Amino acid sequence: MDLARYRREVLRFYPLVFFVLFSFTVRFFGCAYYSTSAGMIGGIQTIGIPVAESLTAEFVIAERLSERAVELYIEDGRLRVVDQDRADAILYLTVISIIDEPFTYSASDQTEQYRLSMRINGKLVSVSRQLTLKEFDSIEGWATYVSSLNQDENRDQAIDKSIDMVVQELIDTSTSSW
Repeated sequence: MDLARYRREVLRFYPLVFFVLFSFTVRFFGCAYYSTSAGMIGGIQTIGIPVAESLTAEFVIAERLSERAVELYIEDGRLRVVDQDRADAILYLTVISIIDEPFTYSASDQTEQYRLSMRINGKLVSVSRQLTLKEFDSIEGWATYVSSLNQDENRDQAIDKSIDMVVQELIDTSTSSW
């Protein structure tokens, strides 16, 4: 094979090689642009969560709400939980109501189950701009518990389930930008 013919054969593959490399580069850098932390509301990456306020007589539930919010945000991992003075945003929470109401009855009209419902409000505030990034109005969490001798223990478990439901809604809403 002569040299001229060899060069023509090699040059014929250059556009294909160039196209493959170009496509790979575009896809790599195009996908690298997206990240979970840059897509957060207001571009925040860290969050501080102070102890929640309570408009109910059960102040302990507000403390449990705050503790669980910290635990679940850490577990989720999309926002880093830090002290309030180092946070990009602060999540203020308020327990609005806690209601126990009969849910199911026996044949003799005795309450067998109660439904515990909790409503909270929240506000995500940017520290640097003192701007409200997101308001969470009347998020509800609920759970049922059995009316029995261990009613307090059952109610505590229902409180934990309703707190988890509320906090999961907060996480889903505060970590999505669309």
